[in-house]
Amino acid sequence: MKNGIIGILNYALTKEIEGREFYKAKMDSLSNPELKTIFHTLANMEQGHVEYIKRLIETYENSESLEVDFEESQENIFEKRELEEITGGTVSNMTLDLTVLKMGYMIEDDFMKFYLKAAESVEDKEAKELFLKLAKWEEHHRDTLYEYYKRLSDEYWTNMNFTPLY
Repeated sequence: MKNGIIGILNYALTKEIEGREFYKAKMDSLSNPELKTIFHTLANMEQGHVEYIKRLIETYENSESLEVDFEESQENIFEKRELEEITGGTVSNMTLDLTVLKMGYMIEDDFMKFYLKAAESVEDKEAKELFLKLAKWEEHHRDTLYEYYKRLSDEYWTNMNFTPLY
């Protein structure tokens, strides 16, 4: 069981690093300053996840315990921003921003599903609770990105004088 949990944590570490690097790399391609701020915040949150998982791996290898302090803020990172600040820009810039937001959403959704599957695959209660907590964090990130995507998408379609059927 120890190798299984370590394997899950090592894979999670790799994915969190990939997520951090995605947000850092895509920040510069976004045209909307508010979205850049959101991606900067998400990159920092993913860095926190990286450090946390590294500590989890070290602690678990030494003592088979997953007791490592770390609390991620459950504050919704877009609640403070007004809709008018989030939206706007040229149609071509909005198209790129929408694409990048969708990619971020899909990454967070994959992370969430990975952690949920990891929770299902382990019998260790402490590991199960840990993976469910990590899934919740990723769900929060995913939902935040979806809200931004939805708002920007609605404005995009309004600017195009078209309403999609979905």
